[in-house]
Parts: sequence; C-alpha cells; structure tokens
Amino acid sequence: MDINENVLNGRITLKMLRYFYAVSQSMHFGQAAQQLNISKSPLSAQINELESVLDVTLFERTTRHVQLTEVGLLLKQECALLFDVFRDSINKVAKAGRKLDNRINIGLMSSIFWAGFGTALREFKKRYPQYIFNFIELSPQDQKQALIEHRIDIGLARFADTRNIYPLSESLLYPEPMCVLVSDEHALKMNPSLSMDELINEEFVLMKRANSASTDMIIERFLDNGFYPKVTQEVIEPSTLMAVVATSTMVSIVPQSYRQHQWQNVCFIPLKETIFADIYAIYDSRCERASINAFLAEIPQLLSLQNIH
Repeated sequence: MDINENVLNGRITLKMLRYFYAVSQSMHFGQAAQQLNISKSPLSAQINELESVLDVTLFERTTRHVQLTEVGLLLKQECALLFDVFRDSINKVAKAGRKLDNRINIGLMSSIFWAGFGTALREFKKRYPQYIFNFIELSPQDQKQALIEHRIDIGLARFADTRNIYPLSESLLYPEPMCVLVSDEHALKMNPSLSMDELINEEFVLMKRANSASTDMIIERFLDNGFYPKVTQEVIEPSTLMAVVATSTMVSIVPQSYRQHQWQNVCFIPLKETIFADIYAIYDSRCERASINAFLAEIPQLLSLQNIH
C-alpha cells in the first residue's frame, strides 16, 4: 500500500501529525503529552504508528534524550506548512460563509455596556433589522486572537488595547477620559477635581494587567508624572473593582462612563490630567462586509447621542 492510500484510508491522520509536531517542538514526550492533555502512552503509540506507516525513524530516543532524525526534521517543516494551509483554508470557508448571512459576532467586555452601548445597539437594530448580533465576552487580548482566527467580526475595547494590534485595524466609537474613583467616606470625596500629584500617597486597586492594557497605561502616565502608584490589588471584573473601592480606602482610575451604572457608596472625581479611556472597534479591514461597515459608521453617532446629558 502506497502513502497516498494510507492518507486516503485514514492510517495517516491530522491528529497523528499534530501529536508528532507537538513532540518535535518540545523535544520531550512528557511535556508534549501535557500540552495535548493526554497521557504519554497514546502519544507514543501514535508516533510509533506514524513511523510504521511511513517506514521511517522520526526520533532518536534514549531514556534521557529525544532528538529528531533528518527525516523527522523534514516532517516537522512540512507539518508547519500543512497546518498553515489547513488553517487558512478553513478560515476562507468560514469567512465566505459569513458573507452570505447577516450575523455579526462581537467580542466585548461587559463594562462596555456602561457607556450606553446597549441603547445605541437597540437603535442600530431599528435602522438595520436584518442584522443579527451574537455577543461573546472576551478579554481584549482574546478578542485580537479571535479576530485573527475569524471567530468574531468586531472586538470592542479601550484605547490602551489598540496600541499593538497589527495586522488588525481600529475605529473610534466613543471618546471618554479616565477619572478618579473613591468611596463616599474617603477624605478626597469632596474635591471637585484631582491631579495625579494629589494621589501620590494613595493605595490603588486596578484591573488585572493580563485582562486590560489600561492598567499598564495608567501606571505609565503616573511614571511620566514622577512617581509609581502603590498598586495594592488587581482584580479581574470591573464590578469587583467597584466593590473594593466602595468598601475600603483604596482608590482607582476608571473610565468616566462607569458612573452611568449608578453605583452606591462611591464618588467619581474628574482627573486634571488626561488618560484616554476611548472605546474602539477592532476589526480586520481586509474583510469587506456591509454589516460591519454600517456598524462602524452608525454606532459612534448613536453613542454620542446616548451620552449627551
């Protein structure tokens, strides 16, 4: 039986090649098994079967060492090309399928709705009733990966998360600044505005850096102002941040639109210096869809109308 027949009858599979590729990258069966979430035994069995079908030796193994053979190195290179072609082909089919329907997959963090996005979206749907929206809650970093893989069509994130998004594009939906957040029992609560210098002795609670690039940007702005803020706690959810501030002496820097949520026991104070919290749409400009173009054109106007008061 030749190699083509082995491929056609399923003796050589993508799973088998994926297992080989994992080992070829880590050069360690145990680590590869852990990455694949399987035990070493089925992994070794798949590699042995692949070597048997191809009638080659892919790895030189000892009890303490794993090394690719010359043929193994060639297969590793071919697998990388194969997986790239396979992924691109599947993505082309997925993109073509979405061009035929009116569904828009949107990645976002729930706090985006605090800026009036829900009301703006309802008005958009009145103007374009043919469009169907599917919301997927994702961190900004996960949104970027989902856009590249065409699992979502638009991501919604803050300004700080648009600074390193190549090859994606961004479009401003709603401009807004950051402000200072304190509890209604904090000594600073009566200030009409605050500067960064007035926060030098305060303890901060901020969003977890892995979930929001805004935290690093806030810290950068404080460093530009001459000091490093005392970040005592980092949290995952914006609602947790609000609760921490409301029940402690810690302060935070948050988007101004958070105040529209009518939180209890906290005060929002304008920040004299500007830290951008603008809301952006992140998207793949190479994807030509009327629904996405309409969204990018209409939503900024609707958000502006919603926030005029």
